[in-house]
Amino acid sequence: MASILMCLFIQKLTIMLKFRRATVDDTLLYFEWANDAEVRAQSFSSQKINFEDHKKWFLSKLMNKECFLFVFTNESNTNIGQVRIQEENEQGAIIGLSIAAEFRGQGYAKEMLKLASDFFLSTRLQFVINAYIKESNLNSKYAFENAGFEFVNMIEYENFNSFHYIKKLK
Repeated sequence: MASILMCLFIQKLTIMLKFRRATVDDTLLYFEWANDAEVRAQSFSSQKINFEDHKKWFLSKLMNKECFLFVFTNESNTNIGQVRIQEENEQGAIIGLSIAAEFRGQGYAKEMLKLASDFFLSTRLQFVINAYIKESNLNSKYAFENAGFEFVNMIEYENFNSFHYIKKLK
């Protein structure tokens, strides 16, 4: 699938972000991002991931037509992060993201979430995308809010107090 090119304005700077569907060639990249210490700390399952387990999981997600794995690159064509949207049923999906350590805090999360969710919803008009964020992960909370997700409530998700956000077409 061809890359999707979007021009974004962040703090008066023009930033080019592209995203594409992940491929088997991204297995190691996703593994490295998934095992980053901060990603593990903010995940609902914080233990390190074994490569063979990751490889099986990743390949199954690539084959799953209800799972969308997007790799984002910047204007230098450097991989900066990923967004995953997994359909859960006929009208609901769940979203997650991670950003490479060297690109955190630069406004990419908000833009990646906005682009990926808008792209997904453009062909799934009745879907609601759910986001569950640990109560301690305020950076993600703000990124989701700034990407157009609406706060629903506080819930216990995967044994953690969590913010529940949604995004749908209005």
